Amino acid sequence: MEKSNSRRKQIASTVAVERASRTLPWFRVVFGVIGTLSPGLLGRWYGLTEGDASSQSVALRYACIRALGLGIGQLTASSERRREWDRVALLVDVLDTAMVCNAGIRGRISTRSMLVMMSGTATGVVVGFLTRQSETRER
Repeated sequence: MEKSNSRRKQIASTVAVERASRTLPWFRVVFGVIGTLSPGLLGRWYGLTEGDASSQSVALRYACIRALGLGIGQLTASSERRREWDRVALLVDVLDTAMVCNAGIRGRISTRSMLVMMSGTATGVVVGFLTRQSETRER
């Protein structure tokens, strides 16, 4: 009985990870479009100050174009290529998380902004690692 319960939990966990892995690219596309068309709006959501608005707009637009490209790539890739896109997205999320942490620690952005931005990047990291772990178990 305990073995079947454990198996059910593992299946439920796998399904949840797959669902999150399929949903995350849609968030990339939505935030990519919002940030590309209106980086000021996204900057306000993140709690960024208006002090250096032009360079922030460029940086946000760049990050959002990248997110948009990753999301579209993940959504349109064949099942064989999807794993490659997921790996690239995981690397980008790890690097973005490190960059945001660095900016927050050095005082370039507020702690609030750092935490808000990290809610997205860290989610991508967690989903990416869980997806990789799930793939490894399947092999």
